[in-house]
Formats: sequence, structure tokens, C-alpha cells
Amino acid sequence: MAETILTPPLPDYAGPHQPGITDPVWPADAPEGVDEAKYGALYAGQLERQRHLHVITADVASRTREDLADLLRALTKFAKHQMAKLPPKDTQRPYDAPVVTRRVSVTVGFGATLFTTIAGDDRFNLAARRPASLKVMPQIDGDDGFHPRDHATNLVILVSSDDYYVNEYIFGRLYYGGVHPDIRVRSVERGYARPDSREPSGFEDGITNPRDGATPSSMHDFVYVRPEDGEPDWCSGGTYLAYRKIRRRMKRFFGLSPTAQEEVFGVEKKSGTRLEPHDAHSHVAKINPRRTNHLDLFDKDDLERRFLRRPYFFDDGLDAAGEELRGLHHLSFARNLGAQYEWPVLMWQTNPDFPTPGAGMDALYGPGGAANIGGGYYFMPAAAGVGDHLGTRLGL
Repeated sequence: MAETILTPPLPDYAGPHQPGITDPVWPADAPEGVDEAKYGALYAGQLERQRHLHVITADVASRTREDLADLLRALTKFAKHQMAKLPPKDTQRPYDAPVVTRRVSVTVGFGATLFTTIAGDDRFNLAARRPASLKVMPQIDGDDGFHPRDHATNLVILVSSDDYYVNEYIFGRLYYGGVHPDIRVRSVERGYARPDSREPSGFEDGITNPRDGATPSSMHDFVYVRPEDGEPDWCSGGTYLAYRKIRRRMKRFFGLSPTAQEEVFGVEKKSGTRLEPHDAHSHVAKINPRRTNHLDLFDKDDLERRFLRRPYFFDDGLDAAGEELRGLHHLSFARNLGAQYEWPVLMWQTNPDFPTPGAGMDALYGPGGAANIGGGYYFMPAAAGVGDHLGTRLGL
């Protein structure tokens, strides 16, 4: 065991952004006594997720703007209270190590149907305030029995902590109406994080994430909306969430040779180093091409289309055929949903003629056995200030 054990970073509860998006994050500078080179390579500016995630989707039964404002006021108060709570001091067994923090974050997002229902009803007179890129997630190649329109919801609530039972408690309060009776929970998904970020087949996910650091932060540049972005004014400081629940059919994947598995991803399994050359339909070639001296028809370099990935993994037991239900909750945060997320997915990953004619779809969805089985698009507003709630800047 290493002589030095680092204390995991905490979410930023006092910042301008909602906790649980670009934090907890390791500080840019190495702590005293820690090898700077090792820290810089493995920790500095890296996202350090909490151990457990609940993705809760919900609709609102409110009928008026005033009722909706009351709901968001109650939800904001509840979220802030849960994040500020200290671990209990009187329920520990006498010889247990004390719980210092559970690193709780409750992050709330708005779906397109909060602004305009599927039927086109502007029930809260919010249609003109909808974020520019927010819409119901479209159907794409790779969706397996998943029809995004049927799963579109008004709200998403991401609950993350290091204590599974904390997540369950927060979910229960929402589900049973303890926060507000107009919150109607539609679904809950449970996930976990591995410290090494390796997904179910053993490859590391999120290895190319932008890092936080000294100002200006590349992570924040890619994630948070700015006033000059052409969004409604209330959107500044917020971000888009593209969420997909991706099943990995591991029986099919593990039937491949180790070499063929690496060819699917286009990287070495242990190191994460890109294979050179790599197949044109490998995952890395399709979703992270890194072409040099290349500007697309919108004068964007490939690296400008990056987004922040916050992966969690799931294991839902066995399906009716006795095959494992495993995979990842792919949480992607982007300042511009179309340019940073949809472009790589539609123009690269699912385009059979990218990066070369006839390359085919991303191998992860063919021999790799991946399939989209859930998800949605949401907008996560900036943090609510003192005395405000998550709908204040929206005009509620």
C-alpha cells in the first residue's frame, strides 16, 4: 500500500455551478510530500466522481407557473439541505472509523417537455425561454428497443454520494412525495463508479476528458454556457446533459480475442494508448479522430468538439435469456449540445462513411455489443444563489 493516501476532493457547494458536474475535482497542484510528476499524470485537474449514482427522472403535475415555482423552490431547498448535512455522530458503532464526509451532490436538470409538452402545449408560458439546443433526444442507430420520445421527462435529478443509502434516502423522499407532491418520479437508475474508471470490459472510460486547473480552465470552457453563446440570458453558467444508458453485451465481446477487443476500441487495454494504425471503424477513430491541421466545414478543429464524460456503470442482473444486463450510464456535459455532442455522434460515430468511405458504424456497436437502452437530453441551470431557487433566473 502507498505510504501516502490522498483525501478525495469535495464537491464545490459555494460555486456558481451546480455541484456534481465538473466536481469533485483534484486540485491542480500536488499536495506537500506527493510526487509532482505522478500526481500531475494521474490526479491533477481530473474529475473524481463519488462512488454511487442515482439517475432519477420525473414529471411535474403543477398546473400554473406559481405552482411550478413553488415546486422548484421546495426542490432547491431540499437539495441544498441534503448537500449541507453532516454525517451522523451518534449512530456509529464504538469501534467503527468515523465517517468524515459522504460527498453528496444533488444536480437538477430541465427537459424540453418542461417548456413545451410532447403535444405542443406551452402550459407554463416558458417556450420562448427554452435553451436554444434543448429538444427531445432523437432516435439514432444503436438504439435497441429504446424510443427516446416515450421516455422524455420534465426533470432529471442526479444524486451522487459515497454512501449508497444516502442516495436511496434522497430517492425515497422524492418518490414518496416528501419533497413536493407535484414531483412524479418516472424512473430511477442506479450506478457505481470504479476509481480506475474502467468500464465493464476493462477499458478505461473518460481518459481524454478535459482537465480543470489554473484559470482559464479547459474543463469549464467545454462545459458551461457563456453570455456570448446566443442562449437565453438565464442559461449562462449552466450546461447541457446528454444521458445515455448503454448496455454492453459482454458475452459477445468476451468471445473476441484480446487483440480483437483492442481493435474494437482502438487502444491498448492496459495503458489506454491509441493503436497506430487503428481500424477506421474502431471506437477511438469514430468518436475521437484527432485529425491534425483539419478544420471542418464550420471551421472547427476536432478537439473543439470534445465534451466532459462522467461515466458510471450498472449491473442490473440477468435478462429473460439469462444474459448479463451490464453497461454504463454515459453522462456527457457540453456547453453546446449540437456542436460538441450531436456532431460527434451523428457525423462521426454513426456515419458509415467516416473517417473513410465504407468505414461502417462504430465497432463498439457491432462486434463490441453495445446498445442504447435509455437516456435523454436536459439542461442543467446554474446554481441557485442565496434566497433564490433553480427557477428564479428562468422568471419563475
